[in-house]
Amino acid sequence: MRVAIVHPWFLASGGAELTVDVLAEVFPEADFFTLFVDKNHIPPRVRGRNIISLGLDWLPAKYTIYRYLLPFYPLAFESFDLRGYDLVISSDSCVAKGVLTDQGTVHICYCYSPMRCLYDQYRDFCDGFYLIGRIAFAMTAHYVRIWDYIAAQRVTSLVADSHHIADRIRKYYRRDSKVIYPPVNIENAYIDDMVGDYYLSVGRLTEPKKVDLLIEACNQLGRRLIVVGSGREMSRLKKLAGKTIEFVGRVSDSERSRLYAQCRALLFPPYEDFGIVPVEAQAHGRPVIAYGLGGSRETVIDSVTGLYFQEQTVASIVDAILRFESVEETFIPERIQRHAKNFDTEVFKVAMRKLAQDLIVDKSIR
Repeated sequence: MRVAIVHPWFLASGGAELTVDVLAEVFPEADFFTLFVDKNHIPPRVRGRNIISLGLDWLPAKYTIYRYLLPFYPLAFESFDLRGYDLVISSDSCVAKGVLTDQGTVHICYCYSPMRCLYDQYRDFCDGFYLIGRIAFAMTAHYVRIWDYIAAQRVTSLVADSHHIADRIRKYYRRDSKVIYPPVNIENAYIDDMVGDYYLSVGRLTEPKKVDLLIEACNQLGRRLIVVGSGREMSRLKKLAGKTIEFVGRVSDSERSRLYAQCRALLFPPYEDFGIVPVEAQAHGRPVIAYGLGGSRETVIDSVTGLYFQEQTVASIVDAILRFESVEETFIPERIQRHAKNFDTEVFKVAMRKLAQDLIVDKSIR
């Protein structure tokens, strides 16, 4: 069986690339198709495999221009030659699902979200341009949105990475989807008998992650906060930080595990479609204080494996921390860890393998 995996680009290392890395293990015979490749960001199990790109990897500006190539995405993805493949899996938060396949090919789209700038965040993106740019973006988005909708109808099966995303797929594509949570590597997670006196934040330091709210909340309460990660917000956040806030940057896997296992709780304020970090913290038996919308409502059980706060405000986070501290002893590490195992990598691998097999068998008997 010939298998192709389509991913928009390998220019960063995030949750989508972790998912592709696991797909590469599930389908060891797969070829890979992508627009751009940076060898430093190729997932470990994809290295050394057959990777077909547009041939523009020599461009020094690819790290900045790839976000602005929206008008060319339909043509770019349709240019890939997928003739003869029995199974195609598109890893899609862009419009990678638009690849053209043979009539007999099974095409599974693993959808992290319909492209945000085309749908639910369209107005926010428009507001970021001056008049001429706004007009150009609106015209481009209108055309790509129509093409993206049509592309979604050609897919054999749409897979959502959460029920939250399944609702979004139903709204924008008018299609049902199967929910398979993305893989979270919790194999080496452990429970530590020693719990420290600090709260923890883990992730990229960008505006949507709302780390500034955590800093201001911990400043007010005088609570110790350790911030793991780096990003363009680093300098601004350091200016906000009081004496109880510690930035440790990027850390090794073993050090991150220790920080997870010994924290009082993970603080997680962003509005995420899924969110791997809360699962990692729970795999170490630690509760999560999370914004109660989006993927957190599926990965965190309120009052069992963590607590929700309902507004992305400093006051709401302060209230949640105080509520947590009043019931902190009721959270049971072993129970929290058992919940996290529902999102383990092996669960994802079994589900994706079975879905592919079922679809191929169904196709062959028609």
